[in-house]
This record gives sequence, C-alpha cells and structure tokens, in this order.
Amino acid sequence: MERIRLSRRDFLRGAGATGVAAAGALMFPCAEAAFAEEGATVDVEGASLYSKALGDDASLLPMRKAACPGPRGPIAFEDRDIADSEIASTEECEVLIIGAGIGGLMGSLKAAEEGAQTITLEKMTEGRSAWESFGAVGARFQKEQGIEIDPAQLRDGIYRAADWRVDPCAIETYVSRSGEVADFWQDMLDKGGSGWELYKFDQAPNYNGFPVIDSYVNFRMPEGISTTWLFGLYVCKELRKVAETYDNLSVRYETPAVQLVREEGGRVTGCIAKAGDAYVRINASKGVLLATGGYDANPEMMQAWVRPEDYESSTWWNPSWGTTGDGHMMGLKVGADMDSLPHPVMNFSNATPSTFVEKRVYFPGAMNYSIVVTEEGTRFANENQARQYLSNAINVQKRRGHTCFHIFDQAMIQSALDSEPSGEKQLERDEEKGHLFRASSLSELAEKAGIDAAALEETVARYNSFFEEGLERDPDYYRYTGNNVPFTGGTYYALVTNSVILATVGGLTINGDTQVLDTEGRVIEGLYATGNVSGNFYAGNYPRHIPGTSVGRAATFGYVAVEHMLKGGQA
Repeated sequence: MERIRLSRRDFLRGAGATGVAAAGALMFPCAEAAFAEEGATVDVEGASLYSKALGDDASLLPMRKAACPGPRGPIAFEDRDIADSEIASTEECEVLIIGAGIGGLMGSLKAAEEGAQTITLEKMTEGRSAWESFGAVGARFQKEQGIEIDPAQLRDGIYRAADWRVDPCAIETYVSRSGEVADFWQDMLDKGGSGWELYKFDQAPNYNGFPVIDSYVNFRMPEGISTTWLFGLYVCKELRKVAETYDNLSVRYETPAVQLVREEGGRVTGCIAKAGDAYVRINASKGVLLATGGYDANPEMMQAWVRPEDYESSTWWNPSWGTTGDGHMMGLKVGADMDSLPHPVMNFSNATPSTFVEKRVYFPGAMNYSIVVTEEGTRFANENQARQYLSNAINVQKRRGHTCFHIFDQAMIQSALDSEPSGEKQLERDEEKGHLFRASSLSELAEKAGIDAAALEETVARYNSFFEEGLERDPDYYRYTGNNVPFTGGTYYALVTNSVILATVGGLTINGDTQVLDTEGRVIEGLYATGNVSGNFYAGNYPRHIPGTSVGRAATFGYVAVEHMLKGGQA
C-alpha cells in the first residue's frame, strides 16, 4: 500500500517541507501542537497554493484581486510524504469519519447504531454547530401533522437555484432520504432522554415568485435551555452525549486528519492524523467520510476559489474557525474532482460592519419593513428578496464605493423592543460602534449618517406614496406592499449594513450515494463526503428561500454515506 502523490494535478509543489499553516489557533487551547508549521501563504511558482490546486491543466478565472477580511483558522492538511518512521502508531476501524459537525455526528451515530467499529476525528475542541434548523421531506412528525410536501417541487426548486449546474443524483438523495434521516435524528434525541422534539417551522408567505415549501424543521427545546435561535449548539451537544453511550464509537477532539491514504490508483483506505506531536495512521476497512465543512476561515482559499465581491466587503459570522478546507485539499490530493469555480457561498444581507445583526432586535420588524439605500439616499433593490439576492445587490453597491443603510422608523422596530428586554441596549451598542444613527427627522438622520438628505426625503415620500395609492406592488422594484408598512414618523433609524458570510458551500463532486468522484466521473472507492466539503448541490449562492438544505444535506449525506459503506446501498 502506498500514499500517492498527485501527478496530473501538480499542486503544492515546493510546500512539502513546511506543510500548511496553523495560524489563528489562539482561540483553541492545546490545539497548536496538532497542526503543521506556519506557512499558509507559501507561493508556488508565483501563484498561491490554492490557485495551483487544480494543476497546470486547469484554466484560472481572471478575477480582480481583493483582500479577504475573514478569520484565519488552523489548517491541518499537509502535502508531503510522511515517512513510515514518523508514524508513531497504527489503528484499525471499519468506519472513519473526519469532522464532527452535524454531518459527521449523524454518520457517527448511524455507524455506531449499525455496530461498526467507528473512529471520528475532529481537529477543534468540538464540531461546528452554529445553525438554526434543517430541511426534511416525509418525516414521521410531518406525516402525523398532515404536512404535505411535493418532492418534485422541492427538487425543481433546488435545481433552479443551482441554474441546473448540478447532476440531479445528490439532490434526489437529499429529497428522498431526508425524512428517514429526520426520524433517525429524533430517535437519537429520544435516546438522550432530554425531551427534544422535531416540529414544523412555520414560514411566512412569499411574494417574490418562490413557492413556500413546508420542508423546514425546527426543534422544541427542553425546559431550562437557553432561548437562543441557534438550536444547533444544543442539539449537537445532546447528540455528542448520545455518542458517548456507544462502546464501538470513539470521537476524538483536537485530533486533525492531515492527509488521506489511497492505494495506488485504487481505494482510499484511511488517513494519517496527528495526536499532539505524533502522527497516527488509521485504517478503515469500510470507508472514510469527509465531513470537514467549508473553507470560510481560510482567506487564501477564499481568494483563490470565490468571487471577490462575495467576500471583500463582507462581515464574517463563523463561531467555529475550523472550516479551513482541509477536506477539500485532502480530496484533491487523492484525485477527486470538485465543483467548478467560482464556488458558491452562503451570504446573507443582514449584517453590520461588525457582525451578524442581533436577530431578536432587528428581526422580525425593522429589517423586514425597512428600505435599503446608499449614501446617495436612493434605493437599489427589492428589500424583501431572498437574503442571498439582497446580499448580492448590496455587494454590487459596495464594490461601486457606496455605503448601504437600512432605513426604518420607530413603528417598524417597536414590537421587537417590546418583546426583547435587551433591545435598547443593543441599539446603544450599535450606536457606540458607529453602525446605528437615530433622529427625530429624516433630514437630521441624513446629516448624522452622511446620507443625501433631500434624496432620502424624496425616496421615503415616494415609498409612502405606494401605500397611499393602494398599489399592490412597488413600481420601482416590485416589492409587495401587502406585508409591509409605510413610514409614520417618530424616531427614524439608519443602520449601516453589508453582507455576511456564513459558509462556503462548494466542494468535492459526489454521486447519489455520496461517494466522491474523480475528474473522469469515476467513483473513488472508500471515499465519501457530506456537508460543505461535498459538492454537486449549489451554484452561485446558497438558496436561503429553500429552507434548511444546508444542515439537511449534511445530516442526510452523513447517514447515507455510512449506510452505503456498510451495506452497499442495500438498506
């Protein structure tokens, strides 16, 4: 058996001795020793590491260079020959899972439940879990509640959102298997015994040409748990507790995989990982699942593989900095294919220059009812479009040198201030940062915020006229008036806004069994991928108007991958 180096791809030459950087690990105590030496910005023949990742036979898209303001997480991937003499120990298992976010956890629990000897590696102190909800079709609770979802409509919506730049197989797997996975998820929560329940996430009507598909799933939390909307933090905590009940499952934190092991031209048989200062080889007889997430915490990879306008003026919102593209690079090294560049991102419109806005203060209400203008005082988009589309529109204005503002009044935010005790304090914090301005008149507000006062007054007057005239649609940007309100005065607010990056969502090409494919479309035996390290699902942007597909596909593909490893698709 031999660890192969790439021939066709010719990538990362010259970086072998230094590996790839582990900068930015200060947030993660005791993690530094597990990663390679510094050197993430090493150039290869004048190009960045990631620009050369597809080899000399790949054409690179000419994109304007832009600084990437995102976080720099600890990178684990190493491109060098690790000598046998460096391997301190070797372990055997049936299923090896790399990454312990929701995709990795679901795969781990499925493998453990099936009785397979399983090792799960996570390079951080815990897997990423900052998410709200997920999507599923045909789950038990949906059937019990009479929730009817048209699978063909959901598939069509996902295909359209990807401009049909995808092979249908992975999307078909998500739609056809996600209900079964949701049932398994509930079974695992029941095993924890804390009282978690899946239930329908009610959605508001959509007036922008998109159907409302009831595949959105939320959680009822047990008593005594925080009321945060980031349910994933606590759901994953519960699932980690359940994982500890299985004798055949070993979940190891602060233990990064640094490269895959593949037989010459054949099967992926395991990985080399790092535990402290020592390398360990882990052989997996049934298969290896990559569940390492995206690469939003790797600025150089963002610059190489993502449109600059998607990140150059964005805020980052990523509570876990472990998403540095390790799985992408490990897969490419053993010959995997990847989604075409530029990769899609999960970008939303609701951020300040500091961070994601405080949802409980600005949603629902202010940012639902507001208009968005530049410093010139004019609108440029339908503000109620899906968040990724408004985000794109804001990015265009930012690239043109403009500053963007949400404009709203007291009536638009009052209900949130009444229901959220910390609301006024949040407004004061945003004022102190220079992100929020408020005044008793539009002209005073404009002066404080640096907006053209006459233009802003004219814009608000025109917007109000749509309601006065009883128009169903805004004749400028086709915004529906029926679920919006005019400005009524009192205090006016201007909130500086820009886009926010939550994740990258392009990855290694997979088939309907989540097996990773090579550049000829052939299966790389023994290698699977789920979540944001997997591809063949999105293009352009993450479609926020189709609920829950990100977490839904991660959980579903983790489950399906392990089932295929153990049963060959014969459930």
